[in-house]
Amino acid sequence: MVLVYLLTILDAVTGFVLATHAALGWFSTEMVAYHATYIILKGVIFFISDWASRIDFIVGIYMLLAAFDILSFKFITIASVIWLLQKSVFLFMNIIIKVFF
Repeated sequence: MVLVYLLTILDAVTGFVLATHAALGWFSTEMVAYHATYIILKGVIFFISDWASRIDFIVGIYMLLAAFDILSFKFITIASVIWLLQKSVFLFMNIIIKVFF
């Protein structure tokens, strides 16, 4: 279960990195590429057992393309950030509900 929490936190950080890189240019191309590689590897590892990992794989490929300015669309970037962050929010809400209710 600790692994699930760790991967969820890394997803949230990856969403933050992508959002701030696209909107404000805060993070370098290499940093976005590292996070994209993490998302791609996580997607490949869990590809067969989890449909969300298939979307993670696609988001990771898009992040690599966006990081190197090969392909970048605002709508897809926003959708990718929302995808990464919503998974984290839902898991943490689930934890809070289990603890307090």
